[in-house]
Amino acid sequence: MTREDIRNSIRDLVRKFDTTDPNKICDNLGIARLNNDLGSEIMGYRLQYKRISIIVLNTRNTEQENYVTCCHELGHHVCGHSTNTEFLKHSNLVYVRQGVEYEANTFMVELLTYGVNAAEYMNEEQLLRDRNVPKWAERYVDWNYIKNNADLSSFDSIY
Repeated sequence: MTREDIRNSIRDLVRKFDTTDPNKICDNLGIARLNNDLGSEIMGYRLQYKRISIIVLNTRNTEQENYVTCCHELGHHVCGHSTNTEFLKHSNLVYVRQGVEYEANTFMVELLTYGVNAAEYMNEEQLLRDRNVPKWAERYVDWNYIKNNADLSSFDSIY
């Protein structure tokens, strides 16, 4: 999927379910979420069993880590990745340029920043922090898109 396809999918989900919360979107899509102790390395994963999507989150994660991981794993579902995907691990939180992990990471960042008004923030760092975008995922942010869609008339802005 292209970034534009991902944005359109997110827009449709948000309009349909009136939320950007990945947990509520999963509930509405019938995606089961389980919590298990996955050790210290694995953050979560998505699997399909008999056409049922299941997201497994690590009980050792913080609430914020599970929120972000759920966004990422939901991205695999929405992007139509039919195979069971690689575990999201602390050691593989790096920028990738293509493939299913690129699409899932892009989905995650686009969902976390959906509807953001850059004019409401003092700087990019504050926006990322407030929207819970992990440091490792900053390279997936489309700053041109976010800045070009800022409503500069609503707030004092640095742009």
